[in-house]
Amino acid sequence: MNRIEIAKLVLCAALVLAPAPAAAQVNASQRLPTFENGLRRAIVARNAPAERFAISDRMARWRVPGLSVAIIDNCEVVDARGFGVTRVNGAFVQADTLFQAASISKPVAALGALRLVEQGDLSLDADVRTQLRGWALPDSPLLVGHPVTLRGILSHSAGLGPRGYGGYEIGAQLPTLRQTLDGAPPARPKPVLVEYTPGSDWRYSGGGYLVAQLLMTETTGRAFPGLMHDLVLAPIGMNNSSFEQPRAGAMVAFGHNANGEMIPGGWHLYPELAAAGLWSTAPDLAAFAAAVMRASQSGGIVEAHIATEMLEAEIGPRSMGFVVGGEGRARHFGHDGTNEGYNAMLIAYPETCQGAALMANSDNAKPLMSEILRAIADAYHWPDPMLSAEQEGVAITPDIVTRYMGQYQFADIPDVAPFRIVGSVADGLTFDRGDGFSEPLLASPQGLFAPDSGVLFTTPDPSAQRAQQITYLRLGASSGADAERVSPP
Repeated sequence: MNRIEIAKLVLCAALVLAPAPAAAQVNASQRLPTFENGLRRAIVARNAPAERFAISDRMARWRVPGLSVAIIDNCEVVDARGFGVTRVNGAFVQADTLFQAASISKPVAALGALRLVEQGDLSLDADVRTQLRGWALPDSPLLVGHPVTLRGILSHSAGLGPRGYGGYEIGAQLPTLRQTLDGAPPARPKPVLVEYTPGSDWRYSGGGYLVAQLLMTETTGRAFPGLMHDLVLAPIGMNNSSFEQPRAGAMVAFGHNANGEMIPGGWHLYPELAAAGLWSTAPDLAAFAAAVMRASQSGGIVEAHIATEMLEAEIGPRSMGFVVGGEGRARHFGHDGTNEGYNAMLIAYPETCQGAALMANSDNAKPLMSEILRAIADAYHWPDPMLSAEQEGVAITPDIVTRYMGQYQFADIPDVAPFRIVGSVADGLTFDRGDGFSEPLLASPQGLFAPDSGVLFTTPDPSAQRAQQITYLRLGASSGADAERVSPP
């Protein structure tokens, strides 16, 4: 994955003409807050009237075919339902519809590894090179005095790459775990290597989690899917989840790419199980987060001190398994997931034992999921209100049009296609991402902003007649990506 996540946002609008009837609530006897008509945009114009939207309308706007939502309150999964469809002319999404969890596989795998640590089978702080038997991490001078440990692997600070994996089409020859670690055919040439001094920093590492997977399977002598079933999935009650492919007849949401096409065969295969191979449901992922929160309070799936470590940062925003942030009652943990054709989000607040899990069968879903989380935060009075950002709107003038219109290429991520800013004073400006998706832009004294996706565009010289460089910044990101003009409009 690239350093800056450029969301893919195009699907056939006909997929979401009507949402599915809500699935049965987890606790039907309880009168639950409603959130499905309270979605908010990422950015609102200052002093503008408040707007709220229905999930069905925003699914149509984002062209997302189907999604599933589960809500945690008081450390219990209190609401779970589906919206939309599994594919064109497919079944309605239900609470138990399966999606690829993508990188949310990592915290689930981390919990399994920590259970083995608790049982005395693995060590958090020993050099993994002394424990691995069937594969050796390539030597590096960066390892002198800085061992690769399981703690570092689980917190993405072990110095290992690569970042992630792209999956394989159904029917393709799949690599073994060791072939993937070596980057040997039929695996793609992305071997696991030491890229920086272990413990000095954190960098997202799917490759590191494969080393953890190998360590777990070699230590126990068991295949990873069965091992994870017994360590995590079954004890928590994640009865619809598995690190194996869905069984025949299972209700599966088929993945869709940004061009509105279903993934060939329905989905890609991810043999990199600990990094990206989990199939799950929104209520199962919510149950997982709730189990970790309960364990941090009084023990459970793991002892309280281990669960507490999972919720505390090791380095930067990374704990052993999760992304953590916030302070006081708003302290939170979670993880996102993106596989080809799928997106997932998991967030939880341990101080109030609240949270939510969302899964969708679309590359376009992350902005929609953020809108839904804002609505849930309102309805359930989360400690983080997830306020929409405010921007002062100004009229789009001929000078603004001339300054920003054009085609731009990201300077340090050339594998991402160029994007364009097009339009006129009469028609307004539009962000055209280059893959068929476009989004209206509004102007502010600082530059341009996209109220739906939460993207800001600024230029180092706001008085320039024609901007030669602009910065693309997504709300909540610590830094943006610079893009350079490569052609006029």
